Amino acid sequence: MKLLKKTNRTYFIISASAFVVAGVLIYFVLSFIFEDQLNEKLKSDMDSIVRAIERDNTVPYYYPFIEVRKVYGQTIRPANTVDTLLFDESERESIPFRQISSVKIIKGQMYLIVARDTLLEKSDLLLIIGVVIGLVFALLNISLYFINRKLSINIWKPFYSTLDHLKGFSPDDHEFKLSTVNEIDEFTELNKTLENLTSKVISDYQSLKRFTEDASHEIQTPLAVIQSRLEALIQYPDIKKDQAELIKSAYTSVQRISKLIQTLLLLTKIANYQFPEKSRVNLSELLEEKIKLFEDHIKSKSLILKKEIEPEVYLETNFFLTESMIMNLFGNAVKHSLKEGIINIRLRTGYLGISNTGSPLSVPSDKLFERFYKIDKSTVSQGLGLAIVKEICRLNRWEISYEYKDDQHTFKVKF
Repeated sequence: MKLLKKTNRTYFIISASAFVVAGVLIYFVLSFIFEDQLNEKLKSDMDSIVRAIERDNTVPYYYPFIEVRKVYGQTIRPANTVDTLLFDESERESIPFRQISSVKIIKGQMYLIVARDTLLEKSDLLLIIGVVIGLVFALLNISLYFINRKLSINIWKPFYSTLDHLKGFSPDDHEFKLSTVNEIDEFTELNKTLENLTSKVISDYQSLKRFTEDASHEIQTPLAVIQSRLEALIQYPDIKKDQAELIKSAYTSVQRISKLIQTLLLLTKIANYQFPEKSRVNLSELLEEKIKLFEDHIKSKSLILKKEIEPEVYLETNFFLTESMIMNLFGNAVKHSLKEGIINIRLRTGYLGISNTGSPLSVPSDKLFERFYKIDKSTVSQGLGLAIVKEICRLNRWEISYEYKDDQHTFKVKF
């Protein structure tokens, strides 16, 4: 949710609550004011009626608002105020009235004087207040929405500019500059902090990149020398059998170390995004080529290969990494499939699935992608193949998953 939307929603909730409370308060205040003014008016009308009788000796009568009649045998009583309903012939309904009545002696004659006035119905008052507050609330929120929207475009412009620069940031850049002159102090401070942070990231990245390159050269060179010397030793004609076995064992270990270092360096390069080159890779052709490399292994284990490869499936990606992913997934399927088992390969636009026949895993499936993790500890495998596959998928933002169903281990990649 965007900040503007979040702000507007919060303001709407708070203002709606405030307007509801204000509406209730206005209702009670207006009700009190109206009733107080009505009572004062009725008392004034009562005094006017008394003065009219005393002055003109006439009895005013204007039903239902003024009602005066002579009475006999009653006691004088103070004014009494009540609410009542009177039927209106013209409206054909009962109308609420507030009336004040009193028995007074004027010039020796006893009169019952009643003064009335219409009451504003509570439902009408509520409706009026609700409509007015609703209109004010709607007008205020609409105005503030457009004002905030206009202001946010100008206020947040430096922030979105910084965000666009960050999206284009690469550790391969030698420097990363942001505008540190801004009317808003917080954005200026943010840009300064980001500049310091990215400078540190670039520096660390370049140091790590140099280390991997130096390590690759400095370690591989002596290993290559050792390997060549061992090859030369094993060619000696007078070498003994037990000596040859020792040399062969050392040669095999050197090969494993060399391959392990290359694999670890590959993982480091993938993690550091050192494969920026992308091209249009024909995944269908690449998959067919790699399958041919494993034909001898497939025949030796009497495996049944089933293919559903859609032609002309292309990906915009790094060729070397895609090749490495296919080699690891397909090689893993051939290696771990049971003899006379089945290998299924399915490729279509946006999807690659490789499965092989095998026994259920004896460990949690989420450990398959961990580095140096091997199900069979007796194998010479380094336990890095699936870790490489996972890193390649992470780099390309592909989704990789594993499932075991119907005696089939399946790895799925969604592009």
